[in-house]
Amino acid sequence: MPMVQDETWFQCDDGTKLFLRRWSSVSGGEGSVAALHIVHGMAEHAGRYARLAEKLTAAGVEVWAADQRGHGKTADLSVNKPGLGGILGHCADKDGFGRVTADVHLINQEIRKSRPNIPLFMLGHSWGSFITQNYIETYEGNGIDGCILSGTRGPGGFQVRAGVPLMSVMAAILGPRKGSPAARAVADGPYNKAFRPNRTPFDWISRDEAEVDVYVNDPLSGKLCSVGFYRDLAKGLFRIHRTGAFARIRRDLPIYIFSGSADPVGEMGASPTALVNVYRSLGITDLEFVLYPDARHETLNETNREEVAENLLSWIRRHCDTGKQAPATAGAATVKD
Repeated sequence: MPMVQDETWFQCDDGTKLFLRRWSSVSGGEGSVAALHIVHGMAEHAGRYARLAEKLTAAGVEVWAADQRGHGKTADLSVNKPGLGGILGHCADKDGFGRVTADVHLINQEIRKSRPNIPLFMLGHSWGSFITQNYIETYEGNGIDGCILSGTRGPGGFQVRAGVPLMSVMAAILGPRKGSPAARAVADGPYNKAFRPNRTPFDWISRDEAEVDVYVNDPLSGKLCSVGFYRDLAKGLFRIHRTGAFARIRRDLPIYIFSGSADPVGEMGASPTALVNVYRSLGITDLEFVLYPDARHETLNETNREEVAENLLSWIRRHCDTGKQAPATAGAATVKD
């Protein structure tokens, strides 16, 4: 059955309008077995998840994904009115990280209202995974039946600790809306070093050169983010990885984490591993972790993307009857050959 894509504008509580896609096997989503809310990464947009949505909808999983503030069509002034979706690369002048988390909560409420009888899962990639971590702490995971983190990282790191004061000073001097190559060099610059000689500035996202080129040539991806964005990101990472924040997560919330062993955002697998260990220490037992050898940041766009997507779908299927069906490998950490 062909995939159906519905497009709409979702209005947030402050009047901001987000460009929202809903993919399903039939218009209206009737007959879906589950819903998945995707929160995309930094400097990309929800449209990049259409291929994954096609696979999931064929299995009856309806997919919702918005272009977040400062991203995609939400911030594209050719399709949205000025001031209603932020500036491309800039979410908000103050606490954009928290504001986006609140937006995600509103979308989850809308999905629950529209699809009350099916489980709702949340998938966050990269920056979206940090927003998702903040969501399951701020709202204690209420309203969702499972949390999925892709290309994520855990606590610690000098870069995060140093980033808060540095980006705060830069935002105060330049203004929060100003894009700064220096800020990007500090935050993202080290990522490509492991893959020298570099063909593009974004070799670190995938081993598949064609996928990297799609990203590079996308006018709504890879753009320079504002100093305010990086400031709020650094503050957000510090916030979500405090002991008190971790303690607010529901212990019965199923969590699935997958990453690449060559992902520099995750410190080549070390950082998501540390996050898994924290979650395990909290007593979260329905916890699965897959680390794909040699895969880079975007495992869903990697050379082994079919395997990654199939494993994701398998996890969703196993959790469609939440609370009644035990996961295949509770608490397991797996390295794929």
